[in-house]
Amino acid sequence: MRDTRLQEAETPQTVSAEAINAMYEEGKLLLCMGKYEEALQCYDRLLDLSPSSRRALGYKGLALFKLNRHAEASKCYEKALTC
Repeated sequence: MRDTRLQEAETPQTVSAEAINAMYEEGKLLLCMGKYEEALQCYDRLLDLSPSSRRALGYKGLALFKLNRHAEASKCYEKALTC
């Protein structure tokens, strides 16, 4: 896996679209591999950049659901619908 961790000073303006897309792809791959905690971390990093990202909220909700954290998953889905 690529190192897609964000540096403290990174903002949506300083992170390339390619890097953001790579983080989404990494998260989806981790979900498919059943590595839900790692996928969750990936989507949290994306939400640090863009807190109202419907896409990241939806995938985070899926990771939480797979971890049987249904109440948290529901909150992610609700937030995604209101963004």
